[in-house]
Parts: sequence; structure tokens; C-alpha cells
Amino acid sequence: MSKIIFLDVDGTLVDYHNRIPESAAIAIRQARANGHKVFVCTGRSRAEMQPELWKIGLDGMIGGNGSYVEYNEEVIMHQMISKEDSRAIVDWLHDRELEFYLESNNGLFASENFKEAARPFLAFVASQARLIKFMSITPLQSYYKKV
Repeated sequence: MSKIIFLDVDGTLVDYHNRIPESAAIAIRQARANGHKVFVCTGRSRAEMQPELWKIGLDGMIGGNGSYVEYNEEVIMHQMISKEDSRAIVDWLHDRELEFYLESNNGLFASENFKEAARPFLAFVASQARLIKFMSITPLQSYYKKV
């Protein structure tokens, strides 16, 4: 009987140095060779999934904390917030002078001073030997061109 296997990404499939253990890749390939389906189930957006994960051979993903479902390279479900709601949230954050970044399947989009504001947090994370590599973060202005 074939099964569906769901794997978390951060701290499970990918270590805190953003590496995929060879043992994980071998196990996924073996599971698929045995007729099982293997999915990642993660809080990450599609844009945050490193290409090496897909090269291992995944059948799909549940991403964005359940807002995105992909199976055999086909998008089954993608729940997005509206452009108006997105703008309202960004305006609210700007009004309070808060730095932020938005995750989407089209990329990560940061407020103007996000990287500088995040620097103390990143230093703390690195000091805990849990270095998180930020993916390519695009200026926020580009986000509005895509939605």
C-alpha cells in the first residue's frame, strides 16, 4: 500500500545551516522508488524553497502555512490576500514606522530599512549556530508591480 509522506523543511529536512543531509535525500528517493508520495509541508512560500529540494524529487508541497498546495508541478490551491488588503497592511505598518517583509510565491519583498532593522536579530540567530540564510529579498516597490 502506498503512502503519502509529509516532511517539514526547517530543522527537519533542512538543517539550521540551510543544508540538506544526504541521508534525507536518499530516504526521499527510496520512499518514492517504493511507490510512496513525498511532500513538504512548511511555513515557507514557494519562493523560499531552495531548488536543491526539488531536485531530490518531491511530489509537491503544502506551503505558506497551508495557503498554497502544489502537486506534480500543478497548483491545486493558492489562497492570497487581496491587493487592497495587502496595501492596507503595508500602510498600517508604515504608519507605525515598523519594518517588515512580505512573503509570496513571487518572492520576498522588504520595507526600505528591513535588512538594517533585522541585523541585531540575525546576529543573535548566528550566535546560536542557527544561521538562517535570507533568500533574495526584493524592495517593496516591486511587489506592487506583481500584484
